[in-house]
Amino acid sequence: MLDRDNMGRFNAAGDTQIVQEFPLPVGPMFSSPVYWNNTVYFTGNSKPIKGYYGLSGGLLTSVPIIQSLQNQPGGHAPSISANGNTNGILWVIGGPQLSAFNAITLTKLYGTNQLATRDASPPMAHFSTQTIANGRVYLGTQASLRVYGLLPKLLASGGNGQTAAVFTALPIPLQVSAATAYSGGAISGATVTFSDGGQNGSFSASSVMTDGQGLASTTYTLSKTAKTVTVTASSPGLAKVTFTETGTPGSPRWVLVQSGNQQNAPVTTMLLLPLVVKVSDSYGNGISGITVNLSAGTFGGTLSASSAVTNSLGRASVNYTTSTKAGKATILGTVAGMTSRAQFTETVTAGPAAGIVAISGNGQTAAANTPLASPLVARVNDQYGNPVPGASVSFSDGAAGGAFATNPLTTDSTGTASATYTTPPSPGQVTVNATVAGVATAVNFIVSVQ
Repeated sequence: MLDRDNMGRFNAAGDTQIVQEFPLPVGPMFSSPVYWNNTVYFTGNSKPIKGYYGLSGGLLTSVPIIQSLQNQPGGHAPSISANGNTNGILWVIGGPQLSAFNAITLTKLYGTNQLATRDASPPMAHFSTQTIANGRVYLGTQASLRVYGLLPKLLASGGNGQTAAVFTALPIPLQVSAATAYSGGAISGATVTFSDGGQNGSFSASSVMTDGQGLASTTYTLSKTAKTVTVTASSPGLAKVTFTETGTPGSPRWVLVQSGNQQNAPVTTMLLLPLVVKVSDSYGNGISGITVNLSAGTFGGTLSASSAVTNSLGRASVNYTTSTKAGKATILGTVAGMTSRAQFTETVTAGPAAGIVAISGNGQTAAANTPLASPLVARVNDQYGNPVPGASVSFSDGAAGGAFATNPLTTDSTGTASATYTTPPSPGQVTVNATVAGVATAVNFIVSVQ
């Protein structure tokens, strides 16, 4: 920093006459810095772009107040375009790229590598400086003048932001207008292509040419899936434009089982997973706000709620606690006015063994050392009287000398165990008892041996 009225002259003792200097912070520069809005910008080679605030008391800040995130190749003078003290843009050429930065934050706004390098044709003019005027950036090469500016653009002039039921045409056509970026003049004869990016909607025409007023339109039919889609209108050499359209579910058609079906749980136990019902339209889209009524029927059991309202996915859920009865429980989900219904089938298993009873075989008479004509049959029940399969039942004749074909036995699906018993060698009355682990009581069979 020099005093322009007294530049200091030569000082053999040092440079103490200089107003201000920065030892190596900005990097080598082959051009002048640029000044805007009381900030001085330096674009040193292989250094971040740095902005110093000033002038305060004739000096700049000793450290930069802003700088770019990455190092920039230097070599060309920076330029500023702005609307007075607002909308400042810092432009700089670095190597083969023209870049634009927000002058307040030095965030990169734009970059292009289309500029010719030293080995390409035509090469950039040595130390050329970009010039900005009337919304365009002018660059001089050794053989041409290059001009960068805003592209002509497409504008959404009708049909944006609509909502309609799935698989129906939007009520208002999607219309674009093609216009020049600077004057806004209409561009006729431009081919505009409409696309929903593979979202399975359809267009009355996907490629339309703009008319004399620069307008092109098409009718869009939503897909069968309820969702928000982005439709893009594009044309070569023009900035594209997008439409946002939303497909909503149709009328309720199906009441379906979503999840929680075919579970298993013991009596008086809540199922691990909730019972989830989905209400959908004809295409499977969930419908929110529908009241689903749920019932466990005559089998019993307890539902956490007798009705539930579908959420944004069309789903309503309740929890189910099994009854005291083992077997198949059927829970129905219904919606008023709809014939479709959701049916859950859950398996209720018996609880732990709590008792044992004699079913048949008691009071038989047989000769010594002879198998009984009928087996001794015992049934194991839980606390609610449900038969318990898979329980281990042990039989004993109190060391009377008889024999069992198999002992202990495992109860079958009906909770019963059938023991084949051969009488002892001595006559008399024998008591055979049957016990099950964990149950204090036993059941007795009386056998008479002749």
